[in-house]
Amino acid sequence: MTELERCVDFIVRLADRAAKTKEPSRYGVAHVNTDLPRVWSRNYLFADRDLGGVTAIELAAETNRILGAAGLTHRKVELVDGEAGDRLEPQFREIGWQVECDVVMVARRDPDRGVDTSIVDEVPIDELVPVWSFGWQTDPRVQDDDVVRQLVENRRVMAAAVETRFFAGRVDGEIGSYCELYSEPKIGQIEDVFTLERFRKRGLARATVTRALNASREADHDFTFLIADRDDWPKELYAKLGFDEIGRIWEFLLPRVA
Repeated sequence: MTELERCVDFIVRLADRAAKTKEPSRYGVAHVNTDLPRVWSRNYLFADRDLGGVTAIELAAETNRILGAAGLTHRKVELVDGEAGDRLEPQFREIGWQVECDVVMVARRDPDRGVDTSIVDEVPIDELVPVWSFGWQTDPRVQDDDVVRQLVENRRVMAAAVETRFFAGRVDGEIGSYCELYSEPKIGQIEDVFTLERFRKRGLARATVTRALNASREADHDFTFLIADRDDWPKELYAKLGFDEIGRIWEFLLPRVA
């Protein structure tokens, strides 16, 4: 497999395990977990076939059919086909959907400079729950406490689906930054990197990601990757830490059906 295929295969395997049901589609498979109906990342159509001439309207209709039948109030499509993503991005915007394009980045090089990771600890999941909750409560996309509850439960679902280690960077004993490392033999994914706003610009994210990357290599992974927003600055930090872009993932989202 290519590097991108390894990443996608890993992501899909995790989505399969975290799903309650999987619904076949002409365009791929929908992963559905109605225990977490407001967690968009647990309920979506992964489109990976028959994309040559498909339109945004056709994909939206198929997603509406599957997620609507499950009683879900949002609609989401993900795909990794670069040609289809570039073509469909303006179409989805035109029909009123939100578009996010993420870059898939693989650790290939040494970092631009040494990093002190002594401020980063490996922590149990329960220690991060209050920090996650606080961070989500400041996110305008998180509408209420029930969404926060489901997002916390989603972290537990993922930890049950794959070996997961949690890392936290501290300032004066207080957690200011965190991330996760998902592991399988020979491969690791660094996920959910976040720094609380009042702790930013102190090098916490650099230290936390580096600690997770070191842990991945110590676990004998020959391949470590992460996913970053194409249009946001963290991808530049990851490049400085030795990660190279190898592909893209498009997410097309309608947060609530009218």
